[in-house]
Amino acid sequence: MSNSIETSLKRLEERLSTIEKHLGLSAAPAPVPPPSSTDLDAWADHSPTVSPSVANEKPMNWLGFAAIVCFVLAAGFIIKLSIDSGWLTPTRQIGISGLLGIAFITAGLKFIKFDREYIGLLPSAGIIILYLTSFAAHRYYDLMSFETAITITSLISALCIGLYSKIKHDIYAVTAAIGAYLSPVILGVDFSTEFSLYYFLIGSLSFATISIFLKSRILLLISANLAILMTSITGLDMNQHMMIATHLGIHFILFSMATFFYSKHHGTPLTENEAWSFLPVLLVFYAAEYFYVDKITPSAAPWISLGFAGVLLILYMSARKLFPNGFGSQSLILAFVTLVCFHSIYIELLPMAYHPWLMVAFILVATFAPLSSKPLPPRFFVPAIAIGLVSLAEYASLANNLFQLTGQEWVPVSLVAIASIWAFLLNKTDFIRPKTEGYYAVLGSAHFLAILGLFRLTIDVSSLAVSASWLFYAVAVMLLATKRKDDIMAKSALVVLALAAGKALLYDASSAPTLVRIFCLLLTGAVLYGCGFLMRRVATWNAQK
Repeated sequence: MSNSIETSLKRLEERLSTIEKHLGLSAAPAPVPPPSSTDLDAWADHSPTVSPSVANEKPMNWLGFAAIVCFVLAAGFIIKLSIDSGWLTPTRQIGISGLLGIAFITAGLKFIKFDREYIGLLPSAGIIILYLTSFAAHRYYDLMSFETAITITSLISALCIGLYSKIKHDIYAVTAAIGAYLSPVILGVDFSTEFSLYYFLIGSLSFATISIFLKSRILLLISANLAILMTSITGLDMNQHMMIATHLGIHFILFSMATFFYSKHHGTPLTENEAWSFLPVLLVFYAAEYFYVDKITPSAAPWISLGFAGVLLILYMSARKLFPNGFGSQSLILAFVTLVCFHSIYIELLPMAYHPWLMVAFILVATFAPLSSKPLPPRFFVPAIAIGLVSLAEYASLANNLFQLTGQEWVPVSLVAIASIWAFLLNKTDFIRPKTEGYYAVLGSAHFLAILGLFRLTIDVSSLAVSASWLFYAVAVMLLATKRKDDIMAKSALVVLALAAGKALLYDASSAPTLVRIFCLLLTGAVLYGCGFLMRRVATWNAQK
């Protein structure tokens, strides 16, 4: 009986399958019965597993950070809670705060296995609270000596490093670093003391060390910014400029070396984006260091600034040996060194009388250095812009002094500058091609400076001497253009020629004695006639082309 029923069910199933195929339907999967209690272990062993990369990709919400802020603020209020009489004395307030920090660390280590990233916030809150407690015990309540507070802060930093070996997550280190450096701000006390300087220095040693083992440049960057910024602010209300400058220098060398050893230890050089992220901290350091050193000895400030730029260059050259294939910090190093040289050498050290000669030196270097018409590599953009701005500024200053007739000392540099511009124009034909905007700009700058320079050179002789010098310059340019068959250069000389002829005819001839007037007219006519002949030759060049 049972066999006949099974046979009938099987035939019915076959007919249903045939109908579904004709209708284009797929057969529904047979339901899988739940495992029995005896098969639960085997079923669990064969259940699908989640890869570690997927398991670790848990969204990090802001509730944890908000909770840490609340915990830290609570500890801060416990520390600041002042009761004149009663059980909660300052000593007990510090004790409660310290126990609270230890409790957070203990809870974090206890439950770290459930969620390393999120639970790691608890030990970071505990470390911040311990830093707060140490700082407040010395600075706020004066419960311990300077030496004791430094020792305890060092032990807390050692504990911070030891906790990282257990947690091994950057969220812990970054949160602890931010809280540690901002602890004085959280307490709301005056932290312009010597203890604060050593407190920040100990924190820098700790977090620089952690950043290398953590392999986290973001921690290194945050620590460097906060350390240098807080040290700079601390010194504003202190009359110990030497100490502030020394601590800033130590922070600079510490984080520079940490960046170098990070790359060396992990074999991963800085990328260009990572390198540029350090520019703000370098600028803050340079401004603060120069400010404090200038308070001590103004004459030494530029040299000390150049020394720090030299430290970066030494580390950069050392890194080049480790990574011969290149790395991304080249642009940042060149930009920072350019900034230091611009301020320390050009503005502070170089006397004003030598500034125009710096423009001449730049032009001569560009004249005889190998230049390519290819686009400039990005790492040289900032140095090139700085050199260009200095040259333009000194060109404008030189032109203004020549026009204002401020003194004969500007004449030699103007003549050398004119010669250097012409040397650049004639030697860099591959770099400055005729009939291009750059060619017009260089040619025009040479003519304009020549007009002013010759004017200042000859004005003390007579007005006619000025016109004569302009005429001879225009003729010289036309002769050079004829030799090179450069119609643009020849036509540009007409501007100088027109200026010289107009001045000679309209001003010099009308105000000079008769004999001088006759000579002026004959000379001007001869020059104009000869230049007219040369311009006819220029027309034949165009026809030949």
